[in-house]
Amino acid sequence: MQKRPNTSHLSATALLLALLWGCGLRAVAQEFRVGSFRELPNDVSAFITPVRDLNGDACALVKVAAQADFAFSSPLGIVKRRDEVGEVWLYLPRRSRLLTIKHPEWGVLRDYRFPRPLESHVTYELVIEPPRRDSAALRDTVVITKTVIDTVAVGRSRPKLPLSADVMLTAAFHSHGPSWGIMFALMRRHGAYIHAETDFRRIGDTRMDCAEDGSTADGGPMPYYTGQTRHASYAVTAGPIHRIGSRLSLFYGVGYGRAATAWQLAASEGGGYALNTGLTHKGIAAEAGIALRLGRISVAASAITIEGRQWQGSMGIGINLFKGKKVKR
Repeated sequence: MQKRPNTSHLSATALLLALLWGCGLRAVAQEFRVGSFRELPNDVSAFITPVRDLNGDACALVKVAAQADFAFSSPLGIVKRRDEVGEVWLYLPRRSRLLTIKHPEWGVLRDYRFPRPLESHVTYELVIEPPRRDSAALRDTVVITKTVIDTVAVGRSRPKLPLSADVMLTAAFHSHGPSWGIMFALMRRHGAYIHAETDFRRIGDTRMDCAEDGSTADGGPMPYYTGQTRHASYAVTAGPIHRIGSRLSLFYGVGYGRAATAWQLAASEGGGYALNTGLTHKGIAAEAGIALRLGRISVAASAITIEGRQWQGSMGIGINLFKGKKVKR
């Protein structure tokens, strides 16, 4: 009696051969691989010289360590490409997740997935490794598969940026003495700050206004003054803060401020004070500066102006409240 072949065994064998054949074809068609992908926190190329997409948003910069004969495409498009020495710079819209990589000889790596959506003003590095000529097709397939798995694993296990909250006491110096204030900043890579400062003085009630030289608006005789003056100053600013290095941050903002000066009238003029409108400035206040973190200590330096007419330099020192705490994005 003739023995019938085991059809289930034959089916399983055929399926295995088909899978191996398919993997072999894929390895032959795609012989290169992505060796690594990482963020470059100390590279400010994307922040200093931003390229913007059609929506006006700043792009992310991916520096691809590869030959210039590579071609790239992305579902959200590539805003700009620059061929540098040993690198290809790709400016991609923020929130891009996929990148297709093509080579005229080595094939196509379709829809390489970044570990997380790309962010504006951030620079990344993607390293492409050329094919290993001494490897068999099946070994190349195993290597490519392992690379993809390792890349995802490394991206997920990379340490998250800490949420930092900095509180600093500040001192501002101007022509009428120091002002004192407090500054608060909350950020990971980007965040916001607010800064308020005052000299804790007030000029009180004034009887009249006078010009910078002491003359009055009605064109009358020049009043007599005692030479005593009063000054009062305050400013409040707020705006974004950006981390441009592992320890260094840049902040800038706008708000409101007032710097007032009053001159004391002589007793023959009835006493009291006149508000010197030529030396009094109020309106939009602007600030720009840098902050540095040294462990849990934070220091800052900035310049503040009120209406571009009254200027002061500010220094601050404080602590980072959330040092060492990792918060998921």
